Amino acid sequence: MPAADGPDPRVAALFDVGYCLMDESARLASALAWLAEALNRRGRPACAAGLVAAYRDACRAPSPTEPSLVVQTLRGLGVPDGEAQAIRPALPWEAVPLDAYPDAVPALRTLRGAGFRVGVLANQPASARADLDRAGLSALCDGVWLSGAVGLAKPEPRFFRLPLEAWGTPAERVAYVGDRPDHDVAPAKALGMATVRVLSGPHAEQPARGAGQAPTMEARSLAEVADRLLEWQARLGSRRAARRHGDVI
Repeated sequence: MPAADGPDPRVAALFDVGYCLMDESARLASALAWLAEALNRRGRPACAAGLVAAYRDACRAPSPTEPSLVVQTLRGLGVPDGEAQAIRPALPWEAVPLDAYPDAVPALRTLRGAGFRVGVLANQPASARADLDRAGLSALCDGVWLSGAVGLAKPEPRFFRLPLEAWGTPAERVAYVGDRPDHDVAPAKALGMATVRVLSGPHAEQPARGAGQAPTMEARSLAEVADRLLEWQARLGSRRAARRHGDVI
């Protein structure tokens, strides 16, 4: 019985949304095209290609004090901070829906079949729930926590604790899957979670800064993520079995 060995032995996996479960490329391209037009209307010559380059620069070295990559991008183009902060709320970020990666549903099904709890924890507007529903991802989840819906955001530790508290699962039996060393790997790792960094999207070139941002595992696709998590689950099971054996002898 689980009670004899301590907490529930099940493991869990929490997933980010953008460039992890769902492709944000079309949404980003639309947003940057809108920004180029907005800057031109303000008398600041800009083109989509220049904004793409500035956005990638921001992703490679995100500011620890400014959460908005759009604001960082505009600053990189020489737009004063006050003006950048004023432009950001008008950006029609949600105008383009998100599409799931082709291996997203199969990966979640594989994990659920192996006994994982599965959830989503992401910095996304509340409207992302409709994208997850449409893709069939919500139906495969035991919980969905979106920053726009709960009023917390990564990298806040309180945000990461929500599923731990809801599931009653200790952090060391939870893996967080995301693409950013700073907002995904570091806060999850600090709480004791395992981490899988997905090397996709504009943050693939963002370097890990220090041991705190180094992931437990890396993957380049969700199929690889599922493989890494199954291996991690097996290692946890082996350690748990070894502890039980030690108690007996």
